[in-house]
Amino acid sequence: MTENRVQIIIRTTDTERDQVKKMAQEKDVSMNQFILDAIFDSKDDSTSDSSDSINDSKSDSRMIEILEGQLAKKDEQIEQMQKLLDQQQQLTLQTNQQIQYLQLEENKETEKKAEAFEEKEAKKGFFSRWFGS
Repeated sequence: MTENRVQIIIRTTDTERDQVKKMAQEKDVSMNQFILDAIFDSKDDSTSDSSDSINDSKSDSRMIEILEGQLAKKDEQIEQMQKLLDQQQQLTLQTNQQIQYLQLEENKETEKKAEAFEEKEAKKGFFSRWFGS
C-alpha cells in the first residue's frame, strides 16, 4: 500500500534556501528529506551510521560558530549604540549649558541697559523730564 504524497510550499529567503541546501548536501540527502528529517526526525536508526553522526556534529559545530559570530556582532553593535547614546547625552548637556550661559549674559546686558537708562533719566533736569527734551 503506497501513501499518497502531497506537495507543500514554504516561503524562504534566498539565503535561507541556500543554507538548507548546503546542510542537506552535507548530510548527503535531498532538501525534501532534510526538511522531513528535521521536522519529524524520521531517519530510521538502522540506517544511521557513524558518518551521519559525524556530519551532524560538524553541522552542529558550524551552526554554533555561525550563531556565536552573529552574537558577537550584535554585542559590538550594542556597545557602539551605547557609545553613541553617551555622546549624544554629553552633547545635549553641553548645549544646555551654553544656552544657560547665553541667557545669563543676555540678562546681564539687559540689566546694564536698564541701569544706564535709569541713570540718564535721573540726570535729566526737572523741565526736561516734563517736556521730554
